[in-house]
Amino acid sequence: MKKLLLLVCVLGFLLPATAHAVDIQEVKGPKSGVKAWLVEDHRLPIIALQFAFQGGVEQDPSDKQGLAALTVAALTEGAGEYSSAAFQQQMADRSISIGFSVERDEINGGLKCLAADKEKAFELLRLALTAPRFEESAISRLRAQHLSGIRRLFSDPSWQARHALLSEIFANHPYSQRRLGTTQTLQTITRDDVRNFAAQHFARDTLTVAAAGAITADELSSALDAIFSDLPARAKLKRVADVTYPHKTPTILVKRDGTQTQILFAMPGPKRSDPDYYAAQIANYVLGGGGFASRLMQEVRDARGLTYGISTYVAPSQHAALVIGSAAVDNPKAGEAFSVIRETMRRVYEEGLTARDIAAAKDYLTGSMPLALTSTNKIAGFLVTMQRENLGRDYLDRYDNIIRSVTESDITRALERFFNPDRMTLVVVGNPKGIVPTQTKETVKQ
Repeated sequence: MKKLLLLVCVLGFLLPATAHAVDIQEVKGPKSGVKAWLVEDHRLPIIALQFAFQGGVEQDPSDKQGLAALTVAALTEGAGEYSSAAFQQQMADRSISIGFSVERDEINGGLKCLAADKEKAFELLRLALTAPRFEESAISRLRAQHLSGIRRLFSDPSWQARHALLSEIFANHPYSQRRLGTTQTLQTITRDDVRNFAAQHFARDTLTVAAAGAITADELSSALDAIFSDLPARAKLKRVADVTYPHKTPTILVKRDGTQTQILFAMPGPKRSDPDYYAAQIANYVLGGGGFASRLMQEVRDARGLTYGISTYVAPSQHAALVIGSAAVDNPKAGEAFSVIRETMRRVYEEGLTARDIAAAKDYLTGSMPLALTSTNKIAGFLVTMQRENLGRDYLDRYDNIIRSVTESDITRALERFFNPDRMTLVVVGNPKGIVPTQTKETVKQ
């Protein structure tokens, strides 16, 4: 067991700001073979269980985009002996929370309950995963909800920008697929499609599990078998290749009426396993990830008043990674704003960071780590991430040293690799003045 320092917060109520030494235990279900990491804490009678199956949106057939999202939404719409209403009532009567979501690369699930109700909670989760009803009425209702959600996105300039950007960078790759699907593909998804997707993708060999709260290692071991033993041993996933980034870096205009322009830009970034990942995080904090302390905020907002906010972040995935930035500006100021963005990025890229910049970024990154661990849900979720990224159970022990040991030369190399403004793909949504596009696209309407 590895000793870690965690700030503990349960149900969102902050405890005194002191660090507590806790253990991360590795637990295994003897029957299922499923392993889990556990942070045991009995100070409050709460249990959080988080898990992930490998394979997410990119596993959808291109002509049935939205299948994964529709499937996970239907898991709690009746299972085993319980109809949809009865299943929801069982959870409500005991304040049990069970939910699922799908992202790129993974399907996530979570459970939260009182320790006294854990047996019922685990049974409901088992049924949702292994005996969902997938009734036609529920699928039809969820399809209608998702269609409504898709149509709402059409009016969102940020979504239009993101769709145009990812369609360009990830062209012909499954990462370009839409999580909710399109108005056309969603209509083609049948009950058999949903059932087959669940049967092929929920399996023990791609499962990562973690728990936090008032549960012992022996209790969790039994729960792993009770919940997951009936899942298939192996998933049937389609192979997904790494993204090949395009050499061209277009400026794409998506025409849209309105008074503002949404600016979105991206460059190839580091995967989580890249040796320069942490150096890139430091560089990103200084460039645009540090709020009002960042260079872009100082130059674009504070010095010139061209936007209310601008930010950048590192977005790693299993088969690609990006450094992404965004801002919203008034149409007449769009050209000036982007000129300042590019000039600021070029100065950082060519001149590097000062010792003061680096020290401030390191202080922030190390000081903010406990904020990722302020509830049982967050702790369990972070343990899942640590496992999926092969970070090791001693990761939090090592984290401060990982950040502090990043050198100026490491950061210079990361800037050269990931922050070259000449590798930037730009999307503007609106009616911008002073930006000349190399491509023009219509807004998505289906």
